[in-house]
Amino acid sequence: MLQIQDLIQSGQIETAIRETETMLGQLPASDFQYVIGKNLLHLKGPLTAYFNYFYTIMTEDEELDIKALYLEMNSFTTQYDQWFLHLLAYDTLANRDNPDWLEHFSGEAQKKLTITGFEPLQEANKKFMQTEGYRDDQLRQACELQEYLVILRLHELVIQTVRENKGKAPWANIPVFSGAHDYEDLIFMIS
Repeated sequence: MLQIQDLIQSGQIETAIRETETMLGQLPASDFQYVIGKNLLHLKGPLTAYFNYFYTIMTEDEELDIKALYLEMNSFTTQYDQWFLHLLAYDTLANRDNPDWLEHFSGEAQKKLTITGFEPLQEANKKFMQTEGYRDDQLRQACELQEYLVILRLHELVIQTVRENKGKAPWANIPVFSGAHDYEDLIFMIS
């Protein structure tokens, strides 16, 4: 899966999506194939509102001079009952190549944005964990590819949301990182 990580780091999100979908489609049928051809773009409006709300609270109420934002998805493979996004703000932008600095945030959203549209995948992850599906090599590989696709679709959502708000919203003009909890090697920065 190193090639997917390399594609993410080089900003080739659409290529990574296509290649991951192809690999997943070549495996025996499973509930994880649901993600093929699906995206999260229906959440652009709610995500824009979430960024707007958070940025206003942080800059006006908390008087924070925001230099970067990090949108993180929860640990979705084990927290399958609800998938959500959580925003963090930073008053400094440290080394972009070392994500350790992301744990030292300056502001944190009190509300979360629920991810909708991937509920069948939530059920697939629940079933996978409860039936010990990880003991089956091909099913484990399908689950892993699905994990990559969920994160890639999150990146796609954030990229398009930021692009559509460039010049309209101040948060769209600073670095925005996106990722998922426990997947630090797949964090992507949109600037």
